[in-house]
Amino acid sequence: MRLKGFFFTFTAAVIALASVGHAATPTMKIAHVVPSGDPRDLGAVKVKELLAADTRCSINATVYPSAQLGGTTDLIEGMQIGSVEAVVLPASFMVGFEPRIGIFDFPFFWPTKTEDLLKVHKGPAMAKLLKTTEAQGVVSLGVWHTGYKQWTANKPLKQPSDFAGLKARVMPSPVLVEQQKILGLNPVNMPFPETYNALQNRTIDAQENPLVTTFVMKFHEVQSNVTMSNHGNLDQLFMVSKAWWDGLSAECRTAVSEAVDTAAGVVVAKTEEMTGQAMTAFKERGVTVTELSDAEYQTLRETTLPGLEKFYVAKAGAPGQEILDSFKSELGLK
Repeated sequence: MRLKGFFFTFTAAVIALASVGHAATPTMKIAHVVPSGDPRDLGAVKVKELLAADTRCSINATVYPSAQLGGTTDLIEGMQIGSVEAVVLPASFMVGFEPRIGIFDFPFFWPTKTEDLLKVHKGPAMAKLLKTTEAQGVVSLGVWHTGYKQWTANKPLKQPSDFAGLKARVMPSPVLVEQQKILGLNPVNMPFPETYNALQNRTIDAQENPLVTTFVMKFHEVQSNVTMSNHGNLDQLFMVSKAWWDGLSAECRTAVSEAVDTAAGVVVAKTEEMTGQAMTAFKERGVTVTELSDAEYQTLRETTLPGLEKFYVAKAGAPGQEILDSFKSELGLK
């Protein structure tokens, strides 16, 4: 184990020195797994543009959409060894590396107004949470909000009994897997690009994503119903390789941090704009949009959240309890 750790550190250091220390202009590959034009892609492009124009540190950034540099695990491992400088991914994909990140996946926990959620992104509890990834060789520079999650299926999903027995795609987050089990779903872990065909072929029956993601991935072509559950939010982490980050000058670090922060606003604005486009496309396609009543929302909350809080603490231990308590205090929750 010591030799493996030494090799990991040595390899990352060599790559970092090669890409930063001896280059007149630092290079930065920014990778993600969604198509060009998705809000997170536009955010990545904005980071690239801002860095190119920054006189303090003109970083040569290139954006690689659509999993061009590999799938989610490939990208995270690439950051860990320093072969990929930056990645934009849903926080869910980091849970396997750092269990405390699983709190991002809590349903019926976060503010349902975007402006309130964005304040939480800048708060002390979030700052503490983002620091936890550094031990995994990844520096989390910011959170990009790409919308609230809604369920799609071929029927409305308004109460726990509606979910029972359905097969649903799930990201590799233990919290999300447990959420689906509590609801009576059969969770199916599969690569995101395979979801469309799986829905079309009825290999799976349902999936959860913001409206924009459902629209961009064309899931509305193979699902007849969208339930506006607003049960969770899909937050993206903008992460960089710690090996690469440690090799940057202070000026470059400031430039990158500020670019990521500015791009977060672009992502939110584009998400809101495209949400309207998505709703129009759904109506044109004949997709039924179902709203939850306050009582239905509360029933689903009471069914899922208490058990998931216990599950999270069991997985993340005392450090997880500390994170949970910090957010509850900040959000005014009991």
